[in-house]
Amino acid sequence: MAMAKCAWCGGTGVDGPGGSPCDACGGDGYVRVPDPPTPCGRCKGTGRVRNEVTEEESPCAGCKGSGWAR
Repeated sequence: MAMAKCAWCGGTGVDGPGGSPCDACGGDGYVRVPDPPTPCGRCKGTGRVRNEVTEEESPCAGCKGSGWAR
């Protein structure tokens, strides 16, 4: 396993205002991924999917927001 920067929080470990821990990485800023790290094919490594109707972003179901294939 390898460590890779979390795509959802950008490696900060913080998710949104108030400093709450990132749900994708648990507040670490990094996630364990298979070696070699491969970007998620569903979200193309962004960790986010956009709802075209509501225009809101949510964590990718494929990588759970980490941005990396598991």
